[in-house]
Amino acid sequence: MNFEDMFSVDGKVVCVTGGGGGIGMGIAGAFIAGGARVYIASRSDLSETAMKLDAMGPGQCLALRVDLAEQEDIENLAAELTEREGKLDVLVNNAAVGFDHRIEDFPLDDWDKEMAVNVRAPFALTRECLSLLTEAGSSDCHASVINIASIAGLRVGNDNGWAYSTSKAALIQLTKRCASLLGHNHARQDPTATGGRHVTFNAIAPGLFPGMLDELLATEKGRAEISALTVVGRPGKPEEMGAACIYLASRAGAYVTGAVLPVDGGLLVRA
Repeated sequence: MNFEDMFSVDGKVVCVTGGGGGIGMGIAGAFIAGGARVYIASRSDLSETAMKLDAMGPGQCLALRVDLAEQEDIENLAAELTEREGKLDVLVNNAAVGFDHRIEDFPLDDWDKEMAVNVRAPFALTRECLSLLTEAGSSDCHASVINIASIAGLRVGNDNGWAYSTSKAALIQLTKRCASLLGHNHARQDPTATGGRHVTFNAIAPGLFPGMLDELLATEKGRAEISALTVVGRPGKPEEMGAACIYLASRAGAYVTGAVLPVDGGLLVRA
């Protein structure tokens, strides 16, 4: 076994939504360090972030503007990737929003926005990019869709993230449906996909990472409280999410599909 070849992502074309900070930046940086060409897509202008990420390795980072709450923007993103690349090896649906409100006060507009960005957008972007992923995947080298869910979608918390936890649970179910119905055996029935689609679909459920927790992690007390919730005794590092994505997108993860991988420092099993 060639170890480097097993985990190589060199030359792959990757799209990471919400790649401008926290987990998304860690994921994009890992692929760039591995020699991939990475498109980071966000509603914000990420051109400066792309320049910083470019310096992280032999790969390349390019920024694209997209509002994932808008179907037209999603279609335009897929069209842009088609024009520039003609294929897509890895799609990482990472962008998400979250609001905390008591159920009595939860604005339905906030609920709808979370569902639009956290569930509808991954579904729509996966659908729009399916032909690009099919083009990239082969029996020797699969293409990969990685949905960034959350441990909130796997457990019942005592917070007020009503829509967030529900949306992440839905994203996990969507991942499993895609793996079952769009993978090689089922896609073989599609006459336009000769031999089936060599595309895997997996979800990663991060625990306590920088990003939404920045305010807490900025204080010593907050860091201690976060660390105490895990088995390993610390919050996660963005590059550790990147490493998990590299595994699923490389030959090392070719036999994994429909899985949900917690990257949570043991929070889910903490006694």
